[in-house]
Amino acid sequence: MKKAEFIAQVATKSGLSKKDTEAVIEMALETITDALVKRDSVAFLGFGSFTAVRKEAREITIPGTTKKVQVPAKYSVRFKPGKLLKEAVV
Repeated sequence: MKKAEFIAQVATKSGLSKKDTEAVIEMALETITDALVKRDSVAFLGFGSFTAVRKEAREITIPGTTKKVQVPAKYSVRFKPGKLLKEAVV
């Protein structure tokens, strides 16, 4: 499902206009992003949680060669699904 399809479905279910729905979804995504940039986690009970996790610097070997490359430390986003989401998908 693409973003436009998602917005259309949410608008239909909520009774809001597509324009209002798009604004709300954009602000929700921006708020989640801002929280993760600050290294806070965002949790939705039953749905799941987003957390920023630090991946340490490491050395990897490129497959098919013996060349080793240093990968710098970085932050990544981890999503852990909640119990209700897991049960709904099964």
